[in-house]
Amino acid sequence: HHRHDDGRRRRRPPRPSTLSPEDTWNLYQHIESVVGLNATAPGDAAAIFKPHAKRLDAEPTLTSDGDEELMVKVAFSSPVHIRRIMVIGGGEVDEHPSHLKVYVGREEIDFSSAEDVSPTQEFDLEQNLTGEGFLATRQAPFTNVTHVTFFFSANLGGAEETTVQYIGMQGEHTHDRREAVHATYEVMCQHADHAAVPGEAGAAMDP
Repeated sequence: HHRHDDGRRRRRPPRPSTLSPEDTWNLYQHIESVVGLNATAPGDAAAIFKPHAKRLDAEPTLTSDGDEELMVKVAFSSPVHIRRIMVIGGGEVDEHPSHLKVYVGREEIDFSSAEDVSPTQEFDLEQNLTGEGFLATRQAPFTNVTHVTFFFSANLGGAEETTVQYIGMQGEHTHDRREAVHATYEVMCQHADHAAVPGEAGAAMDP
């Protein structure tokens, strides 16, 4: 009897404690660079992209400088598909952001050009004190993203400064997939070269 019970318990795989399931989706680990515009400490911008488990940590935060507008520009090391975004405000509740405009692929954007360019998507934000609220992105525009900009244009209380303690992006990254596709393509080429197989594969490689 004992052996049977032990075996049944063993069959359930242990859940790794080091990586929460959300972090396998969390795209912060594929970020190459982060730039904060109109921030009191622009160099701290990268620090608000952190593991999902640390999203409620009060520090570090990023705070706007002098008015409520804050812009965070992110470049990825390889293309990603952003499926959900989470924003958590920091500091006093009045300083939590209330509106977010997201721009995909516009590396050159700044505060002046943002007025003339339609955002890829925009969201009204709530407090999200428990860190459970996600923003769902539109699938097509947020596929194969190499650069994304977050523009927080207002805060909940009309405070002089806007503070953000966490930006989370969940989705898939394409780095592994791209290598796999590349390898398969090479095998196809070799096969076509040696066997001279007619059809689509051969036709595709004709100049």
